[in-house]
Amino acid sequence: MWLLVGAAFLLRLFFLPLNLYRSTDFEVHRNWLAITHSLPLSKWYFEKTSEWTLDYPPAFAYFEWILSQIAQLCDPRMLEVSNLEYASPETVLFQRLSVVGGDALLLWGAWRLGGSRSAALVLCNSALLMVDHIHFQYNGMLLGLLLLSAADIEQGRTNRGAAIFCLLLSMKQIFLYVAPVYFIYLLRGHCGATFAPRINLRFWNFLSLGTVVLATCLGLFAPVLLTGQAEQLVQRLFPFGRGLTHAYWAPNVWAFYNTADRVLAKLGLGDQKGHSSTAGFAEVYESSVLWTVPPKATFALTLLAYIPLMVAMWRRTSPQNSAAQLNPGAFTLYVALGSAISFSFGWHVHEKAILMVTIPLLVAASRSTNKQLISATLALSAVATFSVMPLLPDRPVETTLKWVLFVVGYVIEAKILRLDVAPASTPGEAADAQAEGRLTNLGFGKLCPGWLVALAYFGLGIYSDFGGHRMVFRGGMEFLPLLLTSDFSAMLVLASFLRIFMLLP
Repeated sequence: MWLLVGAAFLLRLFFLPLNLYRSTDFEVHRNWLAITHSLPLSKWYFEKTSEWTLDYPPAFAYFEWILSQIAQLCDPRMLEVSNLEYASPETVLFQRLSVVGGDALLLWGAWRLGGSRSAALVLCNSALLMVDHIHFQYNGMLLGLLLLSAADIEQGRTNRGAAIFCLLLSMKQIFLYVAPVYFIYLLRGHCGATFAPRINLRFWNFLSLGTVVLATCLGLFAPVLLTGQAEQLVQRLFPFGRGLTHAYWAPNVWAFYNTADRVLAKLGLGDQKGHSSTAGFAEVYESSVLWTVPPKATFALTLLAYIPLMVAMWRRTSPQNSAAQLNPGAFTLYVALGSAISFSFGWHVHEKAILMVTIPLLVAASRSTNKQLISATLALSAVATFSVMPLLPDRPVETTLKWVLFVVGYVIEAKILRLDVAPASTPGEAADAQAEGRLTNLGFGKLCPGWLVALAYFGLGIYSDFGGHRMVFRGGMEFLPLLLTSDFSAMLVLASFLRIFMLLP
């Protein structure tokens, strides 16, 4: 497995000289390097020379400041706030390498939970490679912190695990998605909370845990709060003026909702108003026919959907022992399902957030002997990869690369998880059975067999990436390929989430 880990890092380095596509996130992070390096801390959350203002919590800003101390040795001009869209070869190399280096945390976290097998799985994940090392983001580093936190909690180092999670929340607010999982699991398992037949709580465990959480959060946020940026920080971290969905709809329930609204509008049942969510704006989107869903409604729906998971966690976690002694692999699975719930119903969810589900889930599956869980994980990982492929542009190199990564990545994941196949009398029969088994794990039983899902993947691929749409519509209906990809992916993603919830240990 360590050979695969090494190969995964070499692949990341192989991408560097290819001059691959970079999203606007590249300029976002270059601008944050410039802000944190060139301006006093008191102005970080007020600076708005660029449209890509600093909108991550303070700990990520500190991380950018640390990076900027190295960046000035590579190309000081990247650290000028007024130098918008600056992308010298040195700047590109530095920022790309910073993402590769951040994956060391992902390696460490996965190894601590599941050894080299888990590490190889997550580092070879094709969706992560596309999003972080082509599109450009730091998901690997942040998910590494999440796995390190989970490892500490599962191994009995609860206070340290909670502190790491607070650090993670102070780096990216999206990890609030899984805060209810931490709260319920630690309240029940570590603090021994019971409400019947009598109220009980391990007070000193509760007090020490609460002290660690408060001290960590205050320590990380205090420098920003004490410089008079509290109100500005809240506005930047929670910009509810953005629409219900991102320009490319994440594969969740709102993809179906928006599709229904668009179809009804096309049938003349409503008036077009506001910004269309299909036009690439991240502003307020008003539905044409259906109710315009406000942030409060998505919050309430997410909380409602969380209740079954919280009840299941409460029942499956015994208050009689420390959390570390109970179902050692369960917590990572709970984290993945918590992310899945928030992804399904949350406000302005980005398609890239699916990594918060698949990465912990791959680690959980690598430690499991439950064939159904492994199969469900493979199916979800495949559709998650497919759902982020539209992030890469329609250019020959990127199109070829993303399809190679999609196919090869799935084969590697299936191989690592070593799903059993039917016994065969000859090597040829064994190879055929293994290939059939991999296809089967793309599907959802007899109603949706794996070969049909595979056919749909490649049919949509031909339509979206290899000229099918242009041939049919001659330049019209430009958003249709994205709509079809989003809705198809949403169907499989939501089915996978439900399937995995039913498999809770």
